[in-house]
Amino acid sequence: MTAALAGLGALVLLASLVWDERRSGWSLGFFFAAAVWHAVTTGQVLGSSFEAAMLLVIGLVGVARGYANRPRWRTWVRYAYATALFFALLSLRFVGTTSGPLPWSLVVFHAGVLTLAYVSLTVAFLAAVAGWAQHRRLRSAPWRSLSAPPLVGLARLEGPYLRAGYVLYTVGVLTGMAWAWRLWGSPVAPDVKELATLVTWALFTLLLLEHRPGRVSGGRVLLWWAAYAALVFVFFVAPYWGGRHPV
Repeated sequence: MTAALAGLGALVLLASLVWDERRSGWSLGFFFAAAVWHAVTTGQVLGSSFEAAMLLVIGLVGVARGYANRPRWRTWVRYAYATALFFALLSLRFVGTTSGPLPWSLVVFHAGVLTLAYVSLTVAFLAAVAGWAQHRRLRSAPWRSLSAPPLVGLARLEGPYLRAGYVLYTVGVLTGMAWAWRLWGSPVAPDVKELATLVTWALFTLLLLEHRPGRVSGGRVLLWWAAYAALVFVFFVAPYWGGRHPV
């Protein structure tokens, strides 16, 4: 049932991506129902990467829908929907998984804060990539930039979401370290997910320190790709590498 609901949400989102970006509302309902049903059947709220992924997809689509009625933002909205669709399909691998018996308050707060961080950083990443593409259009084919999101608007989208995502991610990391210290006696261990989380935090720290509104460069976009790839690794890949950190 969970996989079916998530699959229906993915189909509706795919249809919105192909035909009309403004018709994605139904997908939010299916994704939310999938997350709720998974929590009910497993007995844990936000105790699985699947539920966190569903909330990530819902948040990303929700933010993108706010720009769906702006013709010049259609490219960015499609980027967001395609990314959400990718995560929705990838999340199906986690259906039925749980993190085991963990304190409910910690799971909800720690996982909830990190989920909000993932949403914010994904929005900022897409804005940064779209801004770089728009900058290239302005230099090579200015007439093509008229149908793409304005550079100033993308910069205004990237900065606040980067700062918010960074703060939320930092809080998520600190709460995770506090929980690890209480449970295992050490805040950090040679665990793949924990070490990858710290590397990801360091990369986003560099991005935040290097951030200058309106400045676009190839080096900064490469740093964004590295940081976001590390974020995806922490979220979807690291749990399969074993270690003390639960899925």
